[in-house]
Amino acid sequence: MKKSILSKFIFIYLFSILVIITIFYLSHKTTIKKHLEINTKENYLEYKSAYDRNKQIADLIFEAEINSNEILSIFKDAYSSNEKEKNQIRKKLYKALEEKYFKLKAFNLKQLHFHLPNNDSFLRMHRPDKYGDNLSEVRETIKYVNENKKYIHGFEEGRIFNGFRFVYPLFFRNTHIGSVEISFSSLTMIKAIKKTYNKNSHFLIKKDIVNKKVFDSEKKNYIASPYKEFYYEKALLDMHKPIIIKENSEILTKKIYEGEPFSIFLEKFNIVKTFIPIKNPISKEVVAVLCICKKDSLINKKLEEMIVIFIFTLLAISSIFYLFFLQKKTNEKLKKINDTLDRRIELEIKRNRKKDISLLKQSKMASITEMLAHIAHQWRQPLNVISTSSSGLILHKEMGKLDDESFDLYTKSINEQAQYLSKTIDKFKEFVDDQEEECKSICLQDKLNEIIDIVKVNFENEGIKIIRKYQKENLYTTVKVGDLIQVILNILNNAKDALIKNKPKNKEIIIAVKRKKHKNVLITIQDNAGGIAPEFEEKVFDPYFTTKHESLGTGISLYLSYEIITNQEKGKIYFKNKANGAKFYIELEETE
Repeated sequence: MKKSILSKFIFIYLFSILVIITIFYLSHKTTIKKHLEINTKENYLEYKSAYDRNKQIADLIFEAEINSNEILSIFKDAYSSNEKEKNQIRKKLYKALEEKYFKLKAFNLKQLHFHLPNNDSFLRMHRPDKYGDNLSEVRETIKYVNENKKYIHGFEEGRIFNGFRFVYPLFFRNTHIGSVEISFSSLTMIKAIKKTYNKNSHFLIKKDIVNKKVFDSEKKNYIASPYKEFYYEKALLDMHKPIIIKENSEILTKKIYEGEPFSIFLEKFNIVKTFIPIKNPISKEVVAVLCICKKDSLINKKLEEMIVIFIFTLLAISSIFYLFFLQKKTNEKLKKINDTLDRRIELEIKRNRKKDISLLKQSKMASITEMLAHIAHQWRQPLNVISTSSSGLILHKEMGKLDDESFDLYTKSINEQAQYLSKTIDKFKEFVDDQEEECKSICLQDKLNEIIDIVKVNFENEGIKIIRKYQKENLYTTVKVGDLIQVILNILNNAKDALIKNKPKNKEIIIAVKRKKHKNVLITIQDNAGGIAPEFEEKVFDPYFTTKHESLGTGISLYLSYEIITNQEKGKIYFKNKANGAKFYIELEETE
């Protein structure tokens, strides 16, 4: 009888331990999975941010340096000329761009490459002696742009270099004359991620793409990787020696070809490694992989916490089983102290439960703290604006300078930022649920008048005159109205601050609306505050960049404006320095 009871207790005890181990194992796996998903999203957004910065620079180079009468006039006859004439045009074009090209290399520009309408290479600024080869079979983006006469961008391997390429069609007096490519190397991306986020990264290039496209003389620049279908580029290995993962390389390769970013945890090195597959913009096939590595102690920390909880739970279960078995075994001998023993068992259970609850609360607090850190990162700048506005309101009140217009302006600023705080939650939910706010068709002239009427008094108080130059015909576009208002106010407020700071003789802002070609409408806002310093031009739309004192500017308004116009409204926003000030351009699609 005693052996039978003992056997049952041992079986139940071992089964309970097995269940507990399974539960903790699955819980740990779930924790790792969620943490890796967070890292994947974070690293992908960092890659996208670096990519968008290159796109912004490429657009600026194209508009400022390439898409000009001087360059187009030189290049316009290249396609129809004979070889002698082409050589003369090539030399003239190279000479016109040589100084600018080497200056632009300071912005990590890798290639500036002109092509004829039949996809022949006309001039490689980085290799001017290599030209005349037809790129139709190796450069899908060039073929696409020349056939469709549309801009395209993305990662692509070339004859000499791979890189992130931005290819633009070229027109002279509405006649297509070829295309030009502005590109940045993979090394630029790696440096940007290292400088901005202090993370090491490296690239994998698809082997058959390299073998098919690259000149034989350039193939020495690539070496084999543990992933048999991918190469390393030698130049990139000098930046960061990748951690070699020989195990599961075939499984990882298969996962890469699924085309979605993912992360793995290298326990031996205490590193999270994120794989971001990069697709050809035409074929949409995976042609390269950006691998981002980050030291990460959270998973091991969670494992340690889980082990502590497991040990306490195991001790609690073991104590319960031991006491229960001891009670059964000695029941006849300990009848007199049975009640006391029951109380002791109950007390021991409660103590262990309290320990379990305490540890679980600590774990939950760690998760809450982590989430709050993400939210705090998004809210920091709007809260700073609210704090600044409220401080300004109090200061004006104490100084007796608080009039109705100032009060309205400050409270409106606080309300707008409060609305923005609310919208950050909504937009985050929309991103998860894939929901969008409803767009409305508006008359641009009417909407701009409404905005100007709101800010006019405040601007007039600062001696600033707002001049309207609208096309007589009403122009319509379909947008998220609140977002467009935010963009216009951001630009107006920046112009106002610049005018107040620089104090020109006659402070004025000119707002114009007109129709552009290709069914687009154009809004321009120009001030006479002296313009933006050349060293800051490429940073204007960067997050947290401002030339104002930190108490007066957050550095986020133009960045948000850029995100709204380019990503949400699928339009364009850019600026140019004019003779006496900065001029901002907003292009949107015209609707009826």
